[in-house]
Amino acid sequence: IVKNPTGPLVDLDEIPIPDYDIWPKKMLYRPMQGKIRLTVGIETQRGCPFTCAFCNSPSQNDFYKKEIGKTYHRRKSIRNIKKELDYLTKKFKPELIYWVADTFLAMPEYEWDEFHEMYLDYKIPFWMNTRIETITKKRIKQLEEMNALRFNIGIEHGNYQFRKEVILRRTTNERLIKQFKVFEGYSVPVVANIIIGYPGEDEKLIRDSIEFVRKIALYFDAIQVFIFAPYHGTPLRTKSINEGYLKGDEIVNAGLISGSILNSPHWTNERLKSIQRTFPLYVKLPKKYYTDILRAENFDEKGQKIFNDLVEI
Repeated sequence: IVKNPTGPLVDLDEIPIPDYDIWPKKMLYRPMQGKIRLTVGIETQRGCPFTCAFCNSPSQNDFYKKEIGKTYHRRKSIRNIKKELDYLTKKFKPELIYWVADTFLAMPEYEWDEFHEMYLDYKIPFWMNTRIETITKKRIKQLEEMNALRFNIGIEHGNYQFRKEVILRRTTNERLIKQFKVFEGYSVPVVANIIIGYPGEDEKLIRDSIEFVRKIALYFDAIQVFIFAPYHGTPLRTKSINEGYLKGDEIVNAGLISGSILNSPHWTNERLKSIQRTFPLYVKLPKKYYTDILRAENFDEKGQKIFNDLVEI
């Protein structure tokens, strides 16, 4: 076995524009905000400057710093993003741009202003993923001007101590509330992301997430609840193995929605999925519905009927 040394990181400005012609054109259509739209993805960054313990980007940064003295996270120049946009919009006339980046707004202010000015020539509806720390009133206004269709923001957990010590996200609940209030009065649909089923998380901690997210429910349009997946190369996979939640050789397949591969003493997989499906109801409905929501956690016929009725409400 010959093990090559770690190679250099690819310069994003030297990567050719993706050749979407290798697929039938019908494969470019994707659902978003209630419509099927011709969609092209454009990569703007690789990696992420943040250190969430469920993500492999921090490990990539550490690995490349150790091996070649460089950080894995890097950005494509606005000049090359424009070049890609020009080519793809002329060739495919997309109805939606899917910005491929872990944290789309993780760019310095001067670069963001350059991007904003450039994109005003296109104004094609777009989706992005970012973090609440990257949001300001100025940027929200600019996103509206650019015709942003929707974006997702990760909260990931509502208990500050758990979020800080386990997930390694140190933003306080007070700051999260303040940042989400920035969306008040603007029209861009915002989706909040939450993860449940972490190693060491019990049902009380999940209920803490529900109670916290209720405090900011007025400032986002929808919530997506995912089940924790212990991806290789992440600190939380190591924690899962060390604390007996995983043997170590399990591979994450579907994950996120279909169930957990952790062996937890705190919940069964069915219990986790029942909370997952009712989580948005707990967040968005008044507390007078809590008794019904609790009954809707059951997957039996009556529980399903109550669940359907609550979704309609």
